[in-house]
Amino acid sequence: MNAPWLYDESVTTGTNYRDETEVRAYDEHMAKLRNVVKEAEEIGAAIALTPRSAIWEIGAGTGECALHLARSCRNVVATDVSPAMLAYARRKAAERKIGNVRFELGGFLAGYEPEGQVDAIVTQLALHHLPDFWKARALARISDRLRQGGRLFLMDAVYPSEAAGNDDYFMKAVDAVRERSGEGGAKMTIEHIRDEYSTLDWILEGLLQRAGMKVLKKDVSGFLTSYLCEK
Repeated sequence: MNAPWLYDESVTTGTNYRDETEVRAYDEHMAKLRNVVKEAEEIGAAIALTPRSAIWEIGAGTGECALHLARSCRNVVATDVSPAMLAYARRKAAERKIGNVRFELGGFLAGYEPEGQVDAIVTQLALHHLPDFWKARALARISDRLRQGGRLFLMDAVYPSEAAGNDDYFMKAVDAVRERSGEGGAKMTIEHIRDEYSTLDWILEGLLQRAGMKVLKKDVSGFLTSYLCEK
């Protein structure tokens, strides 16, 4: 169905992920800021990954998580709205000779999606690109593509209730990032708070529940929160 009112996920605020130079800088920044190998191992354990698992990652970025998960499952479909990100990720897959992952253009609301239902869905640092109304629609689509009993791992910048109107909270969050990754990381965090659509925890948890998701585990680490959910 033609839906001209559909939110355009390809137009993002903050970093221009259509520019290959920005994509490379983002990849290098994430490698310094996060232990992506350890994160992928923890995600694999959380979603009960097996050699038979079919996985969908939404907002795959430069592909690190998808490529690590692919080593321990049947296949991964990894989607992103940035052609430059996807090209970068495909080059990594070719260099590492990983053949059971495919990178396709798509987002939370439209674009490529796996055939049939999958065993688990992973999304990190991506849902905040959508305003809350469209988050609800995205989570409904996720639920539809996830088999009964399948798991969702969602990690993003999520604000606690006391953050509303609390500039001290954001100042501390920016300072913490500055200590770990310097002024560049602090600048990106300020831009995120100002321009993007991270929401309050009670709103996101309500949206998850309405989408048919049960939160099994919630972990808060500074500015980031991860949810392990089951349909």
